[in-house]
Amino acid sequence: MKRGLKLRERPAQNLERLDDQDFLVKDSYWRWPERNQAGNAIALFVTVLGHPFHDAKRQILGSQTVL
Repeated sequence: MKRGLKLRERPAQNLERLDDQDFLVKDSYWRWPERNQAGNAIALFVTVLGHPFHDAKRQILGSQTVL
């Protein structure tokens, strides 16, 4: 479980959400065909996890300073 998502490994290096098998994560993007949504890491934090943009950016980059 990472960032509150319970995931399991699937073929082709995909990860699948346990409670919604239509939600897939792979390397630097995710997609949710059932809801016609997809995006990058920032979009995942904002759209799916509900974080404000700046908080999402901080979590992804860690302690790095962002200009």
